[in-house]
Amino acid sequence: MNLTFQSLEACFPRSGNYRHGTEETAFHETTPAFNHFPYRERHIQCLWADSRNRPAELSTSEGERVIVEHPGDWNLEAGPDFLNAALIIGKEKRRVTGDLEIHIHPNGWKQHGHANDPSFSNTRFHVVYFQGLEIPGLIQIPLQETLATDPRFSFDNIDLTAFPYSIPSGDFPMLGLDPDQKIQWLEAAGEERLRLKAERLALALQNKEPEQVLWEELMAALGYKNNKAPFRNLATTLPAARLQSVATTPAKAYALLLGLSGLLPQNPDPKWTDETKTFIRTVWDFWWKQSEELKERALNKTDWTLAGIRPANHPVRRLMAAAHYAFQTLELLNRFNLLTRFPSNHWNTHISWKTKCEPTALVGQARANAIITNILIPFKAATGSTNLNLEKLPVEPSNSIIRQTAFTLFGPDHTAKVYKSALARQGLIQIFHDYLITHRLKELVVPPSGG
Repeated sequence: MNLTFQSLEACFPRSGNYRHGTEETAFHETTPAFNHFPYRERHIQCLWADSRNRPAELSTSEGERVIVEHPGDWNLEAGPDFLNAALIIGKEKRRVTGDLEIHIHPNGWKQHGHANDPSFSNTRFHVVYFQGLEIPGLIQIPLQETLATDPRFSFDNIDLTAFPYSIPSGDFPMLGLDPDQKIQWLEAAGEERLRLKAERLALALQNKEPEQVLWEELMAALGYKNNKAPFRNLATTLPAARLQSVATTPAKAYALLLGLSGLLPQNPDPKWTDETKTFIRTVWDFWWKQSEELKERALNKTDWTLAGIRPANHPVRRLMAAAHYAFQTLELLNRFNLLTRFPSNHWNTHISWKTKCEPTALVGQARANAIITNILIPFKAATGSTNLNLEKLPVEPSNSIIRQTAFTLFGPDHTAKVYKSALARQGLIQIFHDYLITHRLKELVVPPSGG
């Protein structure tokens, strides 16, 4: 594993410039290779706050069962992460109340000086990812082994911006830097963002075949922000190898994916055209022949977020793109143009039977660019490729995170030219998650003059 991480440093050489001076901050804890966690504490905070992500079966480090009566109130001020939590502990069902702190490793409690901080005096619970030495007086709840039993769970499904946070304001810490310094700093942060993505993929590759890892990432990307989890669930339920063996064509693969999604309509709509009715009939003809084991694992319509989705982004359309990607997964790594190139199919030749939209590209260039930058380039790095051409990354559109971070760093009168490159925009997103959303803007290390 160490060799892999060292090779990633070589792929993203400027990422170390961004991390310089931040090794001891909470978002970048130094961890041994066998206890590596390439996410942030905020991922665990979001998991704990949301019962949809939080494991149903929890236990203390001593093996006592834990029932969450109330996870606590998310604290955006100084002090523990959650206030006034209430948990039911053990066979005796002891009701314990108090504040709750979250760390990746148990020694984070000592490293961050909580033992001598009066604001942590009411802390009773210590939720950690890795098991480790317990802190006297705290009930420790480790998560690693529990989460490992759920193959469908992924921290990458969690939208960190969907949970409470506040944006700091005031000093514009990078206002005085010259444009070249700003660009260098942002692009170094951008390389760090891609390095972390590659690191997560490298860890996944230790347990799964490369094609399956990439298949799951592509599926999650087709789910966009709101439907990452169900798309990833489909990819784990129906691995790429099994899909290819059962369905020999993209059309049959689509029938499998649509049936497994739970979104295949039960009955034809009288308003459908004859072509649409014929298409759905062929889908059903293939799906009903599948094993009961597979049908029993189908998702429910309630597993999907469908309200407010643009018709062109509806899952029933994106699954057709997935059906084509399934047969060219690894080929996409060297032929990016295949992301938007699809043969004739129902969804790009007919008006939709479900989404009421005209025929259009299954995947637009903007989404393809996001897949290239966030998945394909990091995956190539994770599998040992050094030919990444980072300077030629496609530029994704600006978004609210990019604009907010730029304003916070550079002030209201900054020029957007400093973040016109793809790497610079990735850098702003990285800084947002490392410093803004975690209330650590004061810890940001401004690069020295000329650096």
